[in-house]
Amino acid sequence: MDEVTGRFRIQTQSGSIYLLDLDRHEMCRFPATDDPERGLNLRRDGSPVRLLRIVECSINRSMHLLIDLAVPGVDATTRRTTPVTTIERVTPNLDHSGSEK
Repeated sequence: MDEVTGRFRIQTQSGSIYLLDLDRHEMCRFPATDDPERGLNLRRDGSPVRLLRIVECSINRSMHLLIDLAVPGVDATTRRTTPVTTIERVTPNLDHSGSEK
């Protein structure tokens, strides 16, 4: 996964959307709008946070991320999702010359 670049839109079984920008090392989560448990919003939802590492991100498996929520005294936070239902590239895949593949 270290060689992958670009932006991705990932949807989970709960309906939450995660935008991962691998070039900027950022992640942003948007909870499902029709989630009956909407009171379970996570810290910094809707705001970009620093993405330290993608531990796991595969269809039908929980996504597992290591993120920095900029909480004093906390180096990193683990975030696990419900199983991933879709992974969609948001930006074109460019080769090193800048040409689309």
